[in-house]
Amino acid sequence: MLKKLKCRVKILLFFFMLCGLYHVNCLIKIQVVENMSWSTRAVNQRSDSLALYQQRGEILDCCGRLLTGREHHTCIAIFPAFLMDDEKKLIFSMTGNQHFNYQSLSPVLISNPSKDLLNLSVTNKFPGVTICTVPLRYGNKPLAHHLLGYIHPGSGQGLAGLEDVYQEFLSSDTRVKLVLMVDAHHHLIPGLEWRYQEVSRGKLQKNLVLTIDLTLQQKLEEIMEEKKITKGVILLLEVGTGKVLALASRPAFDPYHPQKSLHDPNKPLVNRALQAYPPGSLFKLVLSAVALETGTITSGTTFYDSGFIDLGGTCYYCSTAPQNGHGLLTFTQALAYSCHPVFIKVMQMVESAKILSVAKALGLGMQTSLGLPEESAGFLPSSIEAENYVVFALGEQGILVSPLQVAGALQAIASGGYYFPPQIVKGLQELNGAWYQQSPPSPGRQVLTSQTAAELRKMLETVVLYGTGTKAQNPHGAAGLTGTVRAGKVSNNGHELYYGWFAGYAPTHAPRLVGVILLEDDLVGGERAAEIFGLLMSRCLNS
Repeated sequence: MLKKLKCRVKILLFFFMLCGLYHVNCLIKIQVVENMSWSTRAVNQRSDSLALYQQRGEILDCCGRLLTGREHHTCIAIFPAFLMDDEKKLIFSMTGNQHFNYQSLSPVLISNPSKDLLNLSVTNKFPGVTICTVPLRYGNKPLAHHLLGYIHPGSGQGLAGLEDVYQEFLSSDTRVKLVLMVDAHHHLIPGLEWRYQEVSRGKLQKNLVLTIDLTLQQKLEEIMEEKKITKGVILLLEVGTGKVLALASRPAFDPYHPQKSLHDPNKPLVNRALQAYPPGSLFKLVLSAVALETGTITSGTTFYDSGFIDLGGTCYYCSTAPQNGHGLLTFTQALAYSCHPVFIKVMQMVESAKILSVAKALGLGMQTSLGLPEESAGFLPSSIEAENYVVFALGEQGILVSPLQVAGALQAIASGGYYFPPQIVKGLQELNGAWYQQSPPSPGRQVLTSQTAAELRKMLETVVLYGTGTKAQNPHGAAGLTGTVRAGKVSNNGHELYYGWFAGYAPTHAPRLVGVILLEDDLVGGERAAEIFGLLMSRCLNS
């Protein structure tokens, strides 16, 4: 009998031990393993919440500085269920029925609160009203509008620029809520009240890292405003890599309300850095490269310029000395003065197929590897007919290039004959900063001999020293080319309008930056573009 009793006791003890272990295991699972899940449930059961925004990956500059999300916007969150009737009426009088119905119990976010409402929220401490902040995607003063693009204000879907191209990586399903903590009786819990809560289904955003330098980008934007550039482009490329360091296009648009620009005749939504234009005298760079590369002429070869050249009864005049011409001058001087008759002669001396081949090798008339859908390829013909030699030599018809393509070509000259495709994206990063995906640096490809590139660099220096580009001079030295092309338009005052170009690099002897200026519908043209280039290099090379 005693033995049976002891046996039953042991069985009971073992049963209770098993029950104890089971309950301990459950506690561990609830408190440790499922802690976040139960905490979220607890918060949801004891809170009122208001959806603020959906998280999105940031776009960063080359140094990891924010290009998006640089600033936050102050808002007012209102939870009517916790307000007395007189408090509701007071707030209603400050907001109007377009924002807030005081009879409704649904939480409301007022994104543009008045000063009076802000002061009221601070001074009165109403239990159902608080100040909160939400990220302002593009800041109060947006930068690089056309490059970054914009997102749909409701869905957060990227609709243009890099926001669109990298939508898959920048987007997430994480939503941020403002939570008001309450007890089981729906009373505020003292000391807890307001908090931010992230709710995610698992898809986390990536950050997009660009080659853009925030400091240089800000300088470009400042120059755009200072020089009152209403239509045009300024861009900077790094010599030896092809990295786009800064890019600004005008007119700009409001990234928070892009729909306002849809029917604007000035087309603010168009990224002019990627659109194609006639290069004008910039095409003399290609003709010069071909002539030197093939050994047809040297930089010291002499020509005689009478001020014009007669081709089949049609006279083509020198733009800088149309009356008496320059007389005897070297090929270098002809480039410096942008002497049309000399370059028409050079055009007749070289093979047209070679001209097109070198133009393509320099990236002209072809899409770059930038990957933006709105980029124009420009235009290069498959062949050049003899009757088109003149217009080709002058760069006014038969060829279209983008400012980005021109920057790539000048970069090839500045880097000793090596072409590096323009690059804008460094890669994608996880939220912890680890690389998810990196863009490999381009090794570059040789498109001109080092000798030709060196000779061209010397010739381009003279353009700035004493030629058409003297206004591009700056303390660091510079080399480049001007271009002035008739736009086929007139101003409201009846003055002819031009496309004004300057494309060059600085410093002279150890090039670091390539700069391209395009002024659209300008009254002056290349001379004004050269002046802006000089200012650009003065400021950017000092940073």
